Amino acid sequence: MTKRPLNLVFLGLFEPSQELRDMHVFLKAAESLDGKLAEKARRLDDLYTQGTEDAKSFEAMLLDYTRLFLSPGSPPAKNYLTCWKDKLGDKILDEYLSYLGSRGFEVERDIKEPPEHIVPVLEIYELLEPEEKAEFFERFLSKFILEWSLLLETEAKHEFYKELGRFFAEWSKWESKENGTIS
Repeated sequence: MTKRPLNLVFLGLFEPSQELRDMHVFLKAAESLDGKLAEKARRLDDLYTQGTEDAKSFEAMLLDYTRLFLSPGSPPAKNYLTCWKDKLGDKILDEYLSYLGSRGFEVERDIKEPPEHIVPVLEIYELLEPEEKAEFFERFLSKFILEWSLLLETEAKHEFYKELGRFFAEWSKWESKENGTIS
């Protein structure tokens, strides 16, 4: 299984657009995924297309996106890592920055909070060598990724976002098995 296409699926966590629909990024991701993940990526493409095909559908999708991810305070989808600090522990920032530095990533010294959005953390994961992924998954993703996925599925009103939650739930279960970790 090629996992780099997961970066294409991340685009579903950003504001919906007709340009993204026209690129069919979820279909492109499905071409390099196997089994249930490929099936879910194809379903995501269908739902994204339906959700952006006319003004009324687009408005409904955009409203749910805004409600889920941008609500003031704590958005229902909790896509910001500060929402998960209790699960991640008090030393998560130091551990995360130390890990990145040890892997050759350039790290600014004045960072005070973990990355706000979940996407940069998932992108780092995708950039790692296969032998580095198990440790990263265990330390920085396994404590919340499955719960976050299920939360997205249950909090969403739009079917695209429900399916996106299901995709990430399936992905996190697969990664847990692949890496020998339990989430």
